[in-house]
Amino acid sequence: MQKIGIFGGTFDPIHYGHLELARCMRDQLQLDEVRLIPTGLPPHRPMPPVSPAQRLAWVEAALVGEKGLVADDREVRRDGFCYTFDTLREIQAENPQALLVWLIGADSWHNLPTWHRWRELLDLGHLLIAARPEYAIEAENSRLSPDLAEEFAQRHVIANTNTLSQGKISLLSSPLLPVSSTQVRDLLSRGEDVSALTPVSGLLGQSGLYRF
Repeated sequence: MQKIGIFGGTFDPIHYGHLELARCMRDQLQLDEVRLIPTGLPPHRPMPPVSPAQRLAWVEAALVGEKGLVADDREVRRDGFCYTFDTLREIQAENPQALLVWLIGADSWHNLPTWHRWRELLDLGHLLIAARPEYAIEAENSRLSPDLAEEFAQRHVIANTNTLSQGKISLLSSPLLPVSSTQVRDLLSRGEDVSALTPVSGLLGQSGLYRF
């Protein structure tokens, strides 16, 4: 069975932390590919000031030479809000024999009941929750809504190549780099060097988009 990783986000802008997560998905779970999908119009946050097309171009540039990591432009092309449910269903229709392994951050996991068709969403693939090494799932789950805690209890499996399955949930433990898009934007706004934080530092500087 083909296994396709799905990693969506604003990528505003993409940085080495994003790449490390994508590589971790690919390598730990032996995925055939991981698709990085910049969002167009996000339903849960304000629209980034940098256009979807520009953020996509930076993702494409960052992935040059990265085996099995590909940029997917479907949400950039989509009109209206970009819902994960629609994206996963669309990719599954294009790849009916594939298992989708989709990644969200721990913060997004806690807010999942606010997402569009969230219960059905959990059945569309294997959900990975990106967790730092010190992430204590028992303590964190005590803060979940009862409905979400129940779904986790019923669906949770330890992540490995043998447990990947439709409708399951796992933690992806990875040594996340201490870098964020906010940090990159702040440094760029002051004209500082970000080459240690992102593979597209030159393109970001040339664009002048984060300078105020």
